[in-house]
Amino acid sequence: MKAKQILCMVMAAGLILQPQATASEAKKASVAKRKMTIKVGQSKKISIKNKKKKAKYTFTSSAKKVAKVSKKGVIKGLKAGKSKITVKEKFKKKTKKVGTIAVTVKKVNKPKDTSTSTPTATPPAPTNQATTNVTATPTATVTATATASSKPTATPTPKATIPADYKPPTDYTKKKADVVYGQKKNITYPSKTTGKDRKAIVVLPTGYNENKKYPVVYLLHGIGGDQNEWFGGKPIEILGNLIAKDEADEMIMVFPNIRARANDAASNSFDVEHFKAFDNFINDLRDDLMPYMEANYSIKAGRENTAVCGLSMGGRESLNIGLKMADKVGYVGAFEPAIGVLPYEREEGLFTEKTMTLPDEYKNKTFLMIVKGHQDGTVGEWPLTYHNTLAKNGVPHLYYDMPGGHDFTVWNNGWYNFAKRIFSKCTVSMQ
Repeated sequence: MKAKQILCMVMAAGLILQPQATASEAKKASVAKRKMTIKVGQSKKISIKNKKKKAKYTFTSSAKKVAKVSKKGVIKGLKAGKSKITVKEKFKKKTKKVGTIAVTVKKVNKPKDTSTSTPTATPPAPTNQATTNVTATPTATVTATATASSKPTATPTPKATIPADYKPPTDYTKKKADVVYGQKKNITYPSKTTGKDRKAIVVLPTGYNENKKYPVVYLLHGIGGDQNEWFGGKPIEILGNLIAKDEADEMIMVFPNIRARANDAASNSFDVEHFKAFDNFINDLRDDLMPYMEANYSIKAGRENTAVCGLSMGGRESLNIGLKMADKVGYVGAFEPAIGVLPYEREEGLFTEKTMTLPDEYKNKTFLMIVKGHQDGTVGEWPLTYHNTLAKNGVPHLYYDMPGGHDFTVWNNGWYNFAKRIFSKCTVSMQ
């Protein structure tokens, strides 16, 4: 009996001294989904169940040209195909595999081009055609250079070689020692449209002087970005280099968050309800941001001193703003503008084919520019469709198709050509 009591006491002591596993240690981290399907240009974040607070998670893609993955676990589809994302966990100097995700990237369906004719102008061929791989089809009335002809062509597909001055110099995005560039300044402005204070970034010209008035340009981001996205390119360096060569005016640049809603956090949602927040920015711009800028900075008044341009979803909203606010905006740039300006299967469209136009009084007093990336698998042929529709409706504008995907290869080029053709450099009469 006594022996049994001693044995029980020893067993009890063993239980007390044995370390107890915590809930977080008992549950192993794992990926929430083992399969994922996304479209080219779309992004989705990897979700990990039972993550440890002090653990570090890494992500690698087996096919980086198909799907890349960021340090934070955001997967982006680059081209159609398959890739495997491996997730690892490093905890207390030990690294182990959490799981893998089989990713399938699908192509984006391209719209059918329903236009029947495209009166366009073919620019004169440059002398260095062999080295210029960019193609263009500017329309007849508005020309970016005084040398463009007005010879029409029946083909809706851009074939002509762009004039030489549309191809930037090789160092156009580089920061140069002898050039002084504008500096970023974070601002917060009150928005009645969204019912909250909103963030934006302002870049003032070098030597900004409150006794001098400056034109202003608003640069709009894409669907998964915010006021910071443009700085993934080189907007400050591009403009600074142009100004240094007297090829662009000094101007105030404004980079807003164009998701105009109470929760304006960045998201890659492709839900139609998500798009409405972007379409609402026209109200925030007109009623809140523009008045704030005019009240706090030395800005020249009038449409002839106001420009808007954007990439992807920002290009869609630039067209929306430029066509609907022609009395306030004189210069419009859309760099690979996204789907939804015209109707398609999921949206009624911001305009119909008939209403996608400018009021007659502004048709010849607005500089409007659309850029298409030839290998763009995200927005596909929509920029061409928008160009054809504007041409059909007799809206003078500039359009060109250049090599590149849905990225800063095209967006930097678009900003370069837009910046050097607006305000005092513009050949379009604003009177």
